[in-house]
Amino acid sequence: MKHAALALALWMGAFAGACGSTTPPPETAADKNDFDGESSPGDDATATSESAKAEKPAKSEKSAAADEGEEAEAPAKSTPIQATKFEADLKKIGINLKKIPELEKLPSAQKKKVMPLLQKALGYDTCQGCHAEGDFKKETRDMKVAREMWRHFVVPLRSESGGTLFCDSCHAGNEHVLNRKDKKAVQTFMEEEYQYKLARADKEDMECGTCHGDAMETKIIEKLWNIPK
Repeated sequence: MKHAALALALWMGAFAGACGSTTPPPETAADKNDFDGESSPGDDATATSESAKAEKPAKSEKSAAADEGEEAEAPAKSTPIQATKFEADLKKIGINLKKIPELEKLPSAQKKKVMPLLQKALGYDTCQGCHAEGDFKKETRDMKVAREMWRHFVVPLRSESGGTLFCDSCHAGNEHVLNRKDKKAVQTFMEEEYQYKLARADKEDMECGTCHGDAMETKIIEKLWNIPK
């Protein structure tokens, strides 16, 4: 038991030391590289790598546990739709909110300014919420999922009144937004919050198939977006 307690103490100490600050430093690897893996002219790959290595893992203990094969803790209550807090920021960046482009089609300068908003909307401590530590060019599953969520939700959907739908509209600063323990309750929640409180930019009817496809596929990420676990 003493050995187990010692090991646990050492692990927790190491994990505590690994947590990054809530605000990324003004000059990081994220500033020198495009967040979709494109390098800006004049990048020093070695300097970028060393700078990124100095950053600490961003994922919370809950996310870290999921990475170790443990089931991620679901929120006690599913998160209702809310108005985005970042509409003014998006306008300031220069994004056309009437016709939002896909994430990978944003100019590099705009994309770099959008990334901190994504980080805040999802409640990540640093960029490693999506990016691999030490290598911002490496494609990760989280990067692919974020890109597809932007493509399928931020671009084509709006609030019930026609306002901007952004990541925090659903996530509200949390990575996980649905309590899936009660399937019937999840279905009711999705109907009330997503089907009835969202609208489509193309003015077509908002229905379950808008997100789940005609066959009502529940595993959107794996089956419709072809992103394996």
